[in-house]
Amino acid sequence: MKRIEKIKNFFKYRKELWSQLNSLLYTKQVENKLKSFNIQKLPEVSVSEFFAFYGNPDLNLAVVSDFSDGISPINDYYFLCRIAKVLKTKTYFEIGTWLGLSARNIADAMGAGTQIFSLDIPFDHPEIEIFKIPKEIFGHYSKDYPNVHFLKSDSKEFDFSKYYGTADFVFIDGNHSAEYVESDSRNGLKLLKNDDSVIAWHDYTVLGEVNKEVLCGILKAVPQSEHKHLYHLQQSNMAIFSKSFDFKERETPKWEIPENIYKLDINILKK
Repeated sequence: MKRIEKIKNFFKYRKELWSQLNSLLYTKQVENKLKSFNIQKLPEVSVSEFFAFYGNPDLNLAVVSDFSDGISPINDYYFLCRIAKVLKTKTYFEIGTWLGLSARNIADAMGAGTQIFSLDIPFDHPEIEIFKIPKEIFGHYSKDYPNVHFLKSDSKEFDFSKYYGTADFVFIDGNHSAEYVESDSRNGLKLLKNDDSVIAWHDYTVLGEVNKEVLCGILKAVPQSEHKHLYHLQQSNMAIFSKSFDFKERETPKWEIPENIYKLDINILKK
């Protein structure tokens, strides 16, 4: 019996070791790819400079959040909606639904005239099924909005062709591995309606540090000749892209006080 336990433990240890080794090799591949691009982080654009590009509209917006684990921070919902407003977004396409809060916020900000498409992994996908997540929570906060359309597929297998050239604004917040970010970004670029359309990637930064996998996926998907149009929007966790972007490069000192401060008036809504 002890011998059998030893054999089991040996194979368990070997499996864990192999997994750790693969993770290290993958991380090294990502780092080497970033070195080949000679880019370790994107240039930053301040909030004021970014919105001055659109005529500097002073927008006060109401956004909703339930502050639960795994959702976007409220500042990103605010900037997401503000970008949608200045673009006068008629078609918004997002990869990654989760609780449906980003779609809900866009729907509230833009109204019924904006069509919102939200793509997420199927409930029965092996990577989801193992967590035993109740399927009713996916898209929960936007399920009653008739202009929010839910699409179910692994984003690497989804046929985006029907939506090519239709989107004013694309938000990528699905699987954050470099492989998926690259695939989602390549499709996201094809979704853009014109040179003024915008892509935003969530979790480009996490806790103030660049997410190297997300950056690597972005750089591999966006043609090198167009890397000059990629920026990090300060005071957010998002990377942004549009062929129309040409901002003056600046880097924020690590402990610089942000240029804008925001007031939150928090109200409790009925569930």
